[in-house]
Amino acid sequence: MLDIDTLVDKTGNRYVLATIVAKRAKQLNEGATPMAPIEGIHKPLFIALQEIQKKEGSMELAEES
Repeated sequence: MLDIDTLVDKTGNRYVLATIVAKRAKQLNEGATPMAPIEGIHKPLFIALQEIQKKEGSMELAEES
């Protein structure tokens, strides 16, 4: 299960978390391959949150385009 407090700790604050997750979910919607192995079919938002939880997602995503 995802723990939002843990994700906030990994990103610094909840606003940075929201930005990173939104940009990564958009990338996934546009066809990017998930960085973390995900079983089953999940929405891009859930995949982005799991990537951050597993530290697979890059924290620099918030600075990209």
